[in-house]
Amino acid sequence: MSADAEPDETTRHIVLVGAGHAHVEVLRRLRLRPEPSIRITLITRTPETPYSGMVPGFVAGHYQRSETNIRVDRLADFEGCTALFAHAAGLDADGPRVLLKDGRSVSGDLISVDVGAVTDISDAPRNGGLVVSVKPMDEFENCWPMVEQRMKSESGVQIAVIGAGAAGVELALAIRYRLDHMNAGTDKLARVVLVERGARILSGFPDTVRERLTRILLRKGIQVRTNFGAFDDDEAPGPFRILIWAAGVSPAAWLAGSGLASDAHGFIAVNRHLQSTSHPAFFAAGDAAGMVESPRPKSGVMAVRQGPILAENLLRAARGLPLKSFWPQKEWLSLISTGERYAVASRGNWSAEGRWVWYWKNWLDTRFIDRFSV
Repeated sequence: MSADAEPDETTRHIVLVGAGHAHVEVLRRLRLRPEPSIRITLITRTPETPYSGMVPGFVAGHYQRSETNIRVDRLADFEGCTALFAHAAGLDADGPRVLLKDGRSVSGDLISVDVGAVTDISDAPRNGGLVVSVKPMDEFENCWPMVEQRMKSESGVQIAVIGAGAAGVELALAIRYRLDHMNAGTDKLARVVLVERGARILSGFPDTVRERLTRILLRKGIQVRTNFGAFDDDEAPGPFRILIWAAGVSPAAWLAGSGLASDAHGFIAVNRHLQSTSHPAFFAAGDAAGMVESPRPKSGVMAVRQGPILAENLLRAARGLPLKSFWPQKEWLSLISTGERYAVASRGNWSAEGRWVWYWKNWLDTRFIDRFSV
């Protein structure tokens, strides 16, 4: 994180909104190498933040929740940093400042937003079924005990996972595994259905990966329904008493009206420096950011890779120095778990599967979490 010149001794205030994967890396780097001329305020809702790569393992029962979460309260506990556990309610682009739900506001010289996205459940039926959105993931984890209780108490429970991207496929397989273990030794029957609006599952993945996971889904008894339209409120959720909604993401509603430029989907438009295209005092990363120069699908991998560049650029911007560019990879390693300790790996057109892939994924995931242990 060294800059190209001696730091300006004037104290600058950086406000981090959200504790997403990019921001925890910013905090880690500043903790390891504090900057006397930089003051940090972290605004986040809770003292812990989940790591998305381990949430399916938590659902399957391989991890306790504490093993999949980063303690941001401890990470942010260093000189020059203040953690404020509060709900953001808006941004004032001309301030620049962050508006809080309790009526307070926090001003800063630079403001960075890494609050993720929310699952769009506007198409979900509203007639009695339990609908749980996957994002924000901390809220999903909060809801999971309620889902698990219903899975335990209802004989013949039927669950639909809406959205057959990587997250939906992983969750469907994790839920199937969890159900099998819950029902072992009983005569309870349960069904998991994976629902996709498009013509095929895992859009954007190579055919080899799609074929591997289609075979695994079939072997696990998970029905896949593609080309699925909207639920009919007169009938839905029908037999499905639990709907896990993993399809479609939208920006947090409170980001609207900030005055910041946005991309076509409403996310904060950023340039190659992860800096707002309209207001240089603002930065954004993770799902909250729309990279207008190099668009990519929303993913935890992208947010993790943005972290080091974001940390560097926040310091450089505070010192008035030239910023570094973030050029995302066109291909990256993808590891999709299948419920049991088994996973599918892919990068480009290469793919593989096996128990060894799950243990490789587990090693990478736990090593990532360990980086932020204090």
